[in-house]
Amino acid sequence: MVTMDTDQLEELYDLTPEPGAGMPPLNSGLTEEEIEEAPFYDQLRIGVMAVSGEPGAGKGVFLHFLLWKLRTLFRDFHVLLDKKPRPLFDESHQGREYLLINRDIVTNEFNELSKAYKKGKRETEEKVDAGELKEKSYAEKLVDKWIEDKGDLFYNAGMGLDEFWEYFDNRNPHNIMCKTYSPLLKRYRHYNLLVIGATPHLDELDVKKCLKYVTHEVRCNQTTTEGVHVASIFRHRFFNGRSIIEAASQPITLIIDAKAPRDRLGGKCIYDLYNSYERGEFAPRLRHRV
Repeated sequence: MVTMDTDQLEELYDLTPEPGAGMPPLNSGLTEEEIEEAPFYDQLRIGVMAVSGEPGAGKGVFLHFLLWKLRTLFRDFHVLLDKKPRPLFDESHQGREYLLINRDIVTNEFNELSKAYKKGKRETEEKVDAGELKEKSYAEKLVDKWIEDKGDLFYNAGMGLDEFWEYFDNRNPHNIMCKTYSPLLKRYRHYNLLVIGATPHLDELDVKKCLKYVTHEVRCNQTTTEGVHVASIFRHRFFNGRSIIEAASQPITLIIDAKAPRDRLGGKCIYDLYNSYERGEFAPRLRHRV
């Protein structure tokens, strides 16, 4: 029997650890309660979540709460957002601040990257600035190069996309953000990536570029208690080919009190993590005693 050393084995075989196997390392300094709830949140750490609900239902609450919670619990988890949060979002995570990645930044990245390709600088920049890249092969080449260069950025990351409905608008599937983010939805497992996208209605999202890759649908609702929102998380979903996503299991229910003071936030609340439009909104009571 021929034996090989480690270098020879690595040339022939993939010896890297299985991604996502077991719960990742936790942050130091967690309370006993936080350590106990880590397995619950670990099941929500990877996937593509489409978060829907009427205005004020708590889409932003769910998006910011879950990303803040995952970064609080897990040591290697980092956050990407397409809108600026409040300073409080980063105050307890020094050295692991969120990264802003929005339409302007992506467009500028592609402007710089496009200069490396000899397709005509003026023509290319006009297409990128217009938010359109209709030459499929050329667009895919740019996107693949960009993702390759930014691979570490998406590994063990959580992306909060408040403009999800705009990026994957089914009436404009050729916009630059759709072409950029769609490959990430396909490859989310390769990166241990969580994508949370907010949209008022699922039927606004493009079928081929987005809905096929959704792993969780999150339905948000406001309650009759001010500041309390309910998120019903449907797991292991599949696309049935008729622009409808169907559940394959019972939902996970997450009740978020966004106005409750939290020790981890120095007595402030979830609403203080971002510029919240849900603050103070709640469903009307149907009965009133005078």
